[in-house]
Amino acid sequence: MNVVRTPPPVHEREEAHKNPSAHITPVWHYLLVLVALLTLLLASALSALVPLGYWNGIINLGISCIKTLLVMLFFMHETEARRLTRTTSALGFVWLTIMIGLILADFLSRAYVPPPW
Repeated sequence: MNVVRTPPPVHEREEAHKNPSAHITPVWHYLLVLVALLTLLLASALSALVPLGYWNGIINLGISCIKTLLVMLFFMHETEARRLTRTTSALGFVWLTIMIGLILADFLSRAYVPPPW
């Protein structure tokens, strides 16, 4: 005898998303993200000490984008959010990427002037 299981109604699935206690993130997830963020902080601080010319800014912007993505995914709970919330956050991140790309295009099109020291 085959029993076909139907998915729960839409309103029950929405209730599961609205209930904040429906999903509890383990503490070790937060600890791993903390270690990753501290590692990226150390990497950005050390990259500022290495004379790479205009690549310092590019590397530090890339590191900051990775840190932003980690904060969005884990601390803002975007992985458990509703589709509209995820879409809005993703569009904000895309807009940030466009703005950084335009800033980098302007920055890289200028002539490099070495610092006076």
